[in-house]
Amino acid sequence: MKFEFEKELLPLDEIEDIVFSGSYEDVHENREIIIPEGVKEIAENAFRDFECLERIKLPKSLVTISASAFSGCKNLKQVDFSYGLREIADEAFSSCSSLMSVSLPDSVSVIGEGAFEGCASLTRVKLSESVAAIGALAFAYCFNLDSVIVPDSCGMLGFNAFYSCFSLKEVKISDNIKILEESVFEGCRSLETADLPTKLVKIGRRAFKNCTSLASIILPIGVEAIGFDAFAGCSALSRIALPKDISNIEDEDVFSGCDSLSEISFGGTKDRWRELMSDKELTVKRSDGTVRSPAVRFMNFE
Repeated sequence: MKFEFEKELLPLDEIEDIVFSGSYEDVHENREIIIPEGVKEIAENAFRDFECLERIKLPKSLVTISASAFSGCKNLKQVDFSYGLREIADEAFSSCSSLMSVSLPDSVSVIGEGAFEGCASLTRVKLSESVAAIGALAFAYCFNLDSVIVPDSCGMLGFNAFYSCFSLKEVKISDNIKILEESVFEGCRSLETADLPTKLVKIGRRAFKNCTSLASIILPIGVEAIGFDAFAGCSALSRIALPKDISNIEDEDVFSGCDSLSEISFGGTKDRWRELMSDKELTVKRSDGTVRSPAVRFMNFE
């Protein structure tokens, strides 16, 4: 569908700084809306559950899209963002199930919790090169999102941020992320490539659980800890490289269900490995109930 914007903008003296709930009605005539210049904020719940809204054009003056502002707009297909926007608050576009593409201007620094959660048709996301924080569940259940680049400006990626993004095949994560939070990529069953941050220190619980297409992964040299079930259910994972200075593997079943895991490359010595495992043998409980011990190669890096 081709959208035409022919509506006249309001005179500057008639523009309010904030678009509140009730400023617009959910009617067919408002399926395409231009927010006039001068507006600085879309208020909480302003367009929530509008069924007629299909496209919205946001002004350069806009700074904040508040919580749930467009949540549940199930027929919203296109959002035209403008440079100047700084914050997309919690659940601002959650459950916008017809939204297919998002290109955020480089002025955006904060993406709130659940901001695009449940945008099931979303296939493409271009993140701001200034984004500093991406909240929990921000892109969870975006079933058709196939790739993402988290820019180096980002220092915080919340838990479950990309939970159950079934079509996500590759991800490049900001080099300034030090902790991969719980379940950040859990259930991303198409994930084949994960380019991990060079400054990564910890992989949280269930971070890559049930990423069933992930075949191999190299952990950066600074990783010190791997949380419970971090790689559980990664049935295609055949090789993993662990750095020599890793000091904490939270449980022996961290690779439970990794049916294909045949080899672990360890950057340290055999003595260091025994110390890490407390003289226990690392075993993998496969999905058929059998138990095996992957071969460990000692790289002896100094």
